Amino acid sequence: MISRQLVLASFVAIPAFAQSVVDSAEAPQSKSSWSVTGSVGAEFGYHSVVTGKNETDSVFFSGNDSIYPGQKYRNYFQVPGIFGAWNAFVQMESASGQKIEFALDASSDKWNRFNPRFVQALYEDRHQKLVLGDQFVLGGDLYLASIDLFGASYDFKLNPDNSKNPLLVFSVFGGENQAPKLPGEKDPDQYNKYTELDEVEAQKMLIGGKLLWNATKDFDATIGFIGSKDYLEDPYFRDGFSRDVNLSNPMFSSRTFFGEVNGAVLGGRGKYNVQLGFGGTDTVNVIAHRAVNSVFEKAGLDVSRFAQLRRLMNNTSQVNRMNRDELELIFGDNTEMSVDDMRKELLRVLSVAQEALKKHRNENNDDPTDWTAQNLALSGSYNWKKKSTMIDAYFRFVGRNYYSAGSPDLLQNSRQLGFKLDQTIKDFWKLNFGYELNIENASGHGDAYNVFGFAEGSKLGLLPGADDDWLEKHERDVPRTLYIHDFKLKNTFKVRDSIEVTARYALNYRTRSTPRRLRGNFFANSGIYSDSWFDAQKGKPTIDVDTGKDTIQIDSARWAKYAALQGEEYLASQFEERLAKHTVELTATFKFPKNVLKIGGVWTYRTDMSRFNERDLLNGFDFSDETYGLLGYYFHGGDYLDARYPISLTTTLDRLRNTVALTPRFRTYNRNDMGEFEWTLLDNASFRLKPGFLDLMLHGKVRQNFMSRKEDGKDVDEMEMDLDFSAGLKFQFTERLGTEFMLGTFVNYRPDSESEDYRDIYGSVSVNYDF
Repeated sequence: MISRQLVLASFVAIPAFAQSVVDSAEAPQSKSSWSVTGSVGAEFGYHSVVTGKNETDSVFFSGNDSIYPGQKYRNYFQVPGIFGAWNAFVQMESASGQKIEFALDASSDKWNRFNPRFVQALYEDRHQKLVLGDQFVLGGDLYLASIDLFGASYDFKLNPDNSKNPLLVFSVFGGENQAPKLPGEKDPDQYNKYTELDEVEAQKMLIGGKLLWNATKDFDATIGFIGSKDYLEDPYFRDGFSRDVNLSNPMFSSRTFFGEVNGAVLGGRGKYNVQLGFGGTDTVNVIAHRAVNSVFEKAGLDVSRFAQLRRLMNNTSQVNRMNRDELELIFGDNTEMSVDDMRKELLRVLSVAQEALKKHRNENNDDPTDWTAQNLALSGSYNWKKKSTMIDAYFRFVGRNYYSAGSPDLLQNSRQLGFKLDQTIKDFWKLNFGYELNIENASGHGDAYNVFGFAEGSKLGLLPGADDDWLEKHERDVPRTLYIHDFKLKNTFKVRDSIEVTARYALNYRTRSTPRRLRGNFFANSGIYSDSWFDAQKGKPTIDVDTGKDTIQIDSARWAKYAALQGEEYLASQFEERLAKHTVELTATFKFPKNVLKIGGVWTYRTDMSRFNERDLLNGFDFSDETYGLLGYYFHGGDYLDARYPISLTTTLDRLRNTVALTPRFRTYNRNDMGEFEWTLLDNASFRLKPGFLDLMLHGKVRQNFMSRKEDGKDVDEMEMDLDFSAGLKFQFTERLGTEFMLGTFVNYRPDSESEDYRDIYGSVSVNYDF
């Protein structure tokens, strides 16, 4: 907060700096004239939020909350009461091309009395550019994909020929990338949430610089450096805290050297890009960090979601608001758990991870100054275009230990290969084709680099397939290499000027080896002997089995064959997970006078083709998929068919524009008689009541979801609904002055999870002035 006030003060200093530049560079001129443009706006409103009551006879526990019968659940969803927001943008430009800008976006409510979300001051002329405050720093995906920075950046341009592209551009930037979160402080992003001891985060400071050389119009090269360091006890311009706490993310410093080359060939028809990064971290508590990852790995969670899981460790209350799609990204879509089961299991895993963090937090490692090829990252792309054809090809290698503070979400130890084709075959026919292979956890331990990614456990990995001896030796390793294949094909047909048809097919295929094994289950009450394979055979001996509920007769020979396996540690091993998801989409667009109608269908079929490569002990057994689930893996248990039928109509008249859309969705699962139905109705309308002066805007959206399944032989039905309605009046008094009045409501109706049930009624008025 104090830092952003310094930026506000800098807005006064920058004009003086600019004038000094003018005076020194253009001493003969008497004065520089400036043109001023910009806009200012303000909004004020009120939220009335009501949560549900605990209608049960028991106390509801959530984190540190205890909600007794008859009490209302705590509101974590929306800040109630009066709120305000302000924004301003001012640009001053001189006749000589100098530019000064100031931008402010701030808000205020009951939770955050004054929250300057974005404050920026900028000065720019032909040779230099200075930015203070909030900024978005962007570069190559490999080293500087996108970071939010509160600090300063400076660019100096050497342009002796006054050409469009300067010969050299020297850039430096630095500042705060992440503010510290200390115990007892308000969470600025969630109402009624305070930072606890297990949720402390350090301040992350970042600094970087680069030199761009525009050698020719067809070639440029960049070299640079990015470094970061975390501070907790003595952060810059912030309050600190003792390091004797459980940090959800390890404190570390990092440094990365990078280079990038861009060029054009074949007269500009071909363009290429090559990026190289060499970097890593000096982690203070890397042992604790690895212990947390080990918990996630043993739970079988998706390795690409580990960063998200560590963030959830800071805010476990978010888990109860995650939907099925979000949870399946973590557990995989072959999970047999319900949404509630996934939420409970995720909370359990996060709790175990927090305990691992506490246990290992004081174990430090030596500074890993000896970097290897695993600290390297390399990517390249090539684009070729000629008339009706465009081709893209690209690759990426990221080492196991590579890290750049400018691309913190880049998945380590990964490979990527891709190809795209856009082709206009005829005037009425366009073809789009693409294939992409993503390889996660590409290299194992030691010197198994698997450089190209195709052979797990090898050094080069150039030829597909891993060695059988290596697979057997490392069967129990966690995690293993994951291969994700994405194939896309799209055809667009313009039947006539008013009719367009699109046909699309997509395939997602995932495969990897896991340490999963099938183990014998010989308990009579488990349901194993209810499998049809054990059914009594006509004229053959039988045996009675007491299941605990009743007594059943089964084939005695088959019972003996299965019982003979009791001495085996496991029945099948060397599991190879193979999951495929097929998506077919058809869309037709019809253009009528003043109306556009879109009708479509999207069908997704997910199927499980997994297998155990070592299963000799199960030869002769013909169990059902459900029975195999009792032994350790429910084949096809996660299969489903999903169908969506979106339809929309957009009407455009002289004083009316309206879009109404209806999307019913059906999903049928292959297990537990599980089914899902959801429908969404959306309408957006804009009426020009008095053109140029008064507009009426209406918005409405309704979403309702029904889920049914069987649990322990009982039917379970769940329903949830979202209602979102608003109406607004927009007055444009002059070309520069306008105001808007808004009234709306949002209802989050959760009869089966009343702690997430709430409704919000709000109103606001805003004013905007351009100058």
